[in-house]
Amino acid sequence: MKTIKFILFATVLLMFGCNQKKDQPVITEQNSQNYTGPIIDMHIHAFNEGHPMFGMTHPPTLRGKTYKGVNSAIEQKEKTLKKFKKYNIVKAMVVNGELWNDKDDGSIIIGGTNTDVDALKKQIGEIKLQVIAEMAPFYSGIQANDPSIMPHFDLAQTLNIPVGFHIFPGGPNYGLHVLPEMLGGMRAKNANPLQLEDVLLKFPNLKLYIMHGGWPYIEDVKTLMYMHPNVYVDIAVVNWILPQEELENYLKALITAGFGNRILFGTDQMVWPETIDDAIASVNSSNFLTIEQKEDIFYNNAARFLGLSEEEIKTHKSK
Repeated sequence: MKTIKFILFATVLLMFGCNQKKDQPVITEQNSQNYTGPIIDMHIHAFNEGHPMFGMTHPPTLRGKTYKGVNSAIEQKEKTLKKFKKYNIVKAMVVNGELWNDKDDGSIIIGGTNTDVDALKKQIGEIKLQVIAEMAPFYSGIQANDPSIMPHFDLAQTLNIPVGFHIFPGGPNYGLHVLPEMLGGMRAKNANPLQLEDVLLKFPNLKLYIMHGGWPYIEDVKTLMYMHPNVYVDIAVVNWILPQEELENYLKALITAGFGNRILFGTDQMVWPETIDDAIASVNSSNFLTIEQKEDIFYNNAARFLGLSEEEIKTHKSK
């Protein structure tokens, strides 16, 4: 009798163990592959000489790492473009990108915004502004549905120009206290991405991506993406400022919900070029991602969002 009970008990344990293994994600050699193909970075900054962030040391991130800032506009440009070459970053949306667009080879997507719409129209005509980004009224305590910025969205929809809208988190962490002169208007109560709902209803054809992914409001981000197929997210900053496990939880939440084809890679490189290394490594280190999912995040999703031609995509992937 004791023998029969033992066999039954062992059988139950074995069945339970099998079910546990079945429910757990399988990490394969494919999952652990590093993506080395072309990359599109949807969030980079170029600064004029004398910018107050030059020489700034980034405070310890939530990963516990600090970054020493470059000291000049020339150093910022040279070191960032060196990273582009190292990691095969074939295109980048650069705020004030006209400062770097020497070769005019299509690798720099010029981004920018201005509180004055007439000035923005002038930029579109004169410097060939291609993306209205980053729009960051959040730093002034203004929400997306404020009447003062509705003309920006109207212009973007009319001209079919994508908008990169910054809400939260941005960098550096504790920015309100670290850079009060620049970020003093930040308030957590203004950070929820659902503030974009009125904008998306008023401008249903607007191509919009939420910069920094709207972390930590993941459920609200999923709600917006479910409601509005033209909403994408970039993972700039969150891919080097958050702990790796938190980043992976965020990515898993979007992918398991079916939105893996609307995640854009970005870094938000400002004066710390080393963040590009860590941003790329954090995605490649997310071993639950297949190589195909990594390729989507690093390149395919942005290529589709930007409307790149098949010929340009083929050129990028043949290098």
